[in-house]
Amino acid sequence: MGGHHLPDPARDPSDGDPGAGPRVSRTWVVVAGVSLALAASLALASALGARPGKVATFVGVLVGVSGFLGSVGQLLRDRFAGVPRWKRAVFAAGVAGVFAGTVFLLLRFQAPPPPLHRLTGPRDVAVVGFEGSGPGQDQQVLDDVSATFAHDLGKVLPGSAVRDYAAEHSLPLVRLLHGDRHDLENRTAKFVDRSNAAILLGGIVTAGDAGQTLVRPAVYVRADQVTDAPELAGWYTGEPLPMDAGWQSAYSRTAMVSELVRRARGLADFTSALDAWRAGNAAQAERVLARMLPGGGGSPASESGTGFVTPDLVRLFRGHALEDIAVADPKNIRRAGLDAARTEYLAIADSSPIRLRARLSMADNTYLRALGPHPSCAEGTVRAADLAEASASFRRLADDPAFTRPGRLKASIGLAQAENCRVSAGLVADDGTIERSLRRVRGAPRTPDTRSLVALAASVAAHHELLYDRYDAAIADLRQALALEARFAVRALWEAQLSSVALARCDFGTAASAHQASLSQLSSAIQTGTAPEERYADYRTDYASRLSEARARCGSGSSG
Repeated sequence: MGGHHLPDPARDPSDGDPGAGPRVSRTWVVVAGVSLALAASLALASALGARPGKVATFVGVLVGVSGFLGSVGQLLRDRFAGVPRWKRAVFAAGVAGVFAGTVFLLLRFQAPPPPLHRLTGPRDVAVVGFEGSGPGQDQQVLDDVSATFAHDLGKVLPGSAVRDYAAEHSLPLVRLLHGDRHDLENRTAKFVDRSNAAILLGGIVTAGDAGQTLVRPAVYVRADQVTDAPELAGWYTGEPLPMDAGWQSAYSRTAMVSELVRRARGLADFTSALDAWRAGNAAQAERVLARMLPGGGGSPASESGTGFVTPDLVRLFRGHALEDIAVADPKNIRRAGLDAARTEYLAIADSSPIRLRARLSMADNTYLRALGPHPSCAEGTVRAADLAEASASFRRLADDPAFTRPGRLKASIGLAQAENCRVSAGLVADDGTIERSLRRVRGAPRTPDTRSLVALAASVAAHHELLYDRYDAAIADLRQALALEARFAVRALWEAQLSSVALARCDFGTAASAHQASLSQLSSAIQTGTAPEERYADYRTDYASRLSEARARCGSGSSG
């Protein structure tokens, strides 16, 4: 048909121009190079600690993906034109997998954050900033307020270094207004490890009625400051303080910072009490906390409950200190101490932000009172009604989603203890509640706020095994508990229990070794003031009595 030719179906339309193919290929090579360079620059910026803006990151990712896909597509057309379709699909999928894996690695293995300034004093304070919630909150202004607050607070807390971390580290304090605090608690624990702060201060800022601004103070207690009551660790909030104008008013801002500093003055006494408690001196901690209560004669907490260290918070911790003193000296003051602690817990209203912690403390107090002046779960020695009440309270708290994780775990242990005592006293049958509750705790991740709880759960499990004379299992549980516990007095008690179980199965070698370890730990506890001196003689007398009984019972095995 003259000079006209039908197009060759085997040829690409661009083949009409012999140089078109190479030009297209070269174009995509250039695009791919630009994409790789852009990706490399973003990765380098991240490694150096820079934070590219959202728009820059989006554009960079879009250009990178477009260049990558276009280059791979051109490669398939140039080099794999005659290859079966399924092979091309496999190749494309493989390349896409490599690309996705590279992106994942870049996101997963980012440069570590720069080290935080590390505090060194036992009472040093970290101000972690004020976080705004809702419209009209300028975070830069709130960071400025945080810096001013830290500066002014440092002037009124002698012996404490106060540092502002608002510009260095961000914690989602607004989660304190909602039920789920798991992420906040985890991030706070990591911050405490890195900063070594003895106590943390911060706040949440929200909009009030008629244009007012509300500031809710918040304070964080470290888990290692209350090792015998880890459920007390975590964040505490006070009632909101109102501002009749926003932060833009210089007068209003100055007045609020001054008020926050005034309401934080009780912090020095509170950290002193925590320091004494951590050292095992519950009596000294109780005396300091008693002075902090209204009318106590020291630096009182805010009467309105809107400060960092509120009266409710002081009552909660004082109640636990009173219980520690009572349990350490049960012969003389056990009942009086438990009653005094109960009075403190009852003074915390149901509307208080710490009501759940107070309810758990009350349940624990009820359980201790149920055991009587000489703690025992033998038949006829317990107060059945109190045990049932404590068990019901523990059960509710263990399943309360609004409670903290350590609080729910401690409630689970309390439920297991109460039910184990009821079973031992012949009040109820073993329905599996004990094992389920303990399994829940022992399966929890080993973190600073759960380590001592897992140890306590293992010790309770040992007591449960003894109900059925499963001595080997009880010994294994006690060894696990000891592997997780560092406190002298507690280790002394559990080593003594281990020696008792070993004697029950006529294992005199293990019993002697555990007894010596118990006395060694108890000696250290006495030296540090965490156990009374008379307990040493009590442990020796109790062991001698059990050893004599075991030798009479075991017969020839007594030669060990």
